[in-house]
Amino acid sequence: MAETVFITILGEVLIPLALLARLGLSTCPRRVDWLLNGISFYAYLALISVVGTWLLAPWYLPYGYAVSGLAAAAASWTRIGRYGPRTGGWAQSVLPIASSLGLTAFCAGMLLWALSGYVPPEGLSVGLASPLKGGTFYVVNGGYSILINPHMKTLARESLSEYRAQSYALDIVRIDRFGRRSQGFWPKDLERYHIFGEPVYAPCAGKVAHVEDQLPDQTPPESDRRQPAGNHVLLVCSEADVLLAHLMRSSVEVTPGQWVEAGQLLGRVGNSGLSVEPHLHLHAQYRGPAGNFLAGEPMPLRIDGRVLVRNSRLTP
Repeated sequence: MAETVFITILGEVLIPLALLARLGLSTCPRRVDWLLNGISFYAYLALISVVGTWLLAPWYLPYGYAVSGLAAAAASWTRIGRYGPRTGGWAQSVLPIASSLGLTAFCAGMLLWALSGYVPPEGLSVGLASPLKGGTFYVVNGGYSILINPHMKTLARESLSEYRAQSYALDIVRIDRFGRRSQGFWPKDLERYHIFGEPVYAPCAGKVAHVEDQLPDQTPPESDRRQPAGNHVLLVCSEADVLLAHLMRSSVEVTPGQWVEAGQLLGRVGNSGLSVEPHLHLHAQYRGPAGNFLAGEPMPLRIDGRVLVRNSRLTP
């Protein structure tokens, strides 16, 4: 958890502020220096807007950075060439330009890689209704690139092949009108997470294939690696199996073999299994082998007709 918090603060707060300060406070000898400072700042901002998981800071913070960047660029424009050209040799004349170009090229390459995950792979996809209703929900992980969906590592690593069914999964939380997913930074009290206890509805009509209901809800950031799905419902819906996982203990309302209609209550969001904080895990798959339903082939999915990726917001 500490590592995740550090990386998040570094990538989404400290680096953007440092680039913003460079853009606003530097005295550029030429317009090209000023332009490259601005391009590298907005290239980095575009990258973190797509790949960042805006949980500790609200999802709209990049818009604040963008507006601040315009003000900083306008301020530095008035100082272009004020002190004449650089005279300190290679390090002072070439290195700043090279660093801006390098940062821009890196961000552009990573951004293109991340955006490639907005397009589902070819093949049969599954259309589902939203399993969550009556609020604003935020996709933490989703899409078809590992930069925006860490579930994709189950396709890349042979050691994780028995979990490959979740490769295209979505992790979803609820946010309030201020963009916060909880009351507090990373509270241990499950009730302080806005999605905890949220009703979960069947996203399709089908037969209940498997249910788990009695695993404990973990205290963040603890998790249960032995039971990764935690409490869950597995539905057989037409051509796909659909898993809804990390449900609240004793909240499941259906039983194996039962037929459910789309929109029927299945249970409530909890924090069981391999989950560091309350959220709903949702994925679709071709039928997995007997005894291991997480080893099936993953299937792309659409929710209410939309392809959801990291940072998508859903208001059913």
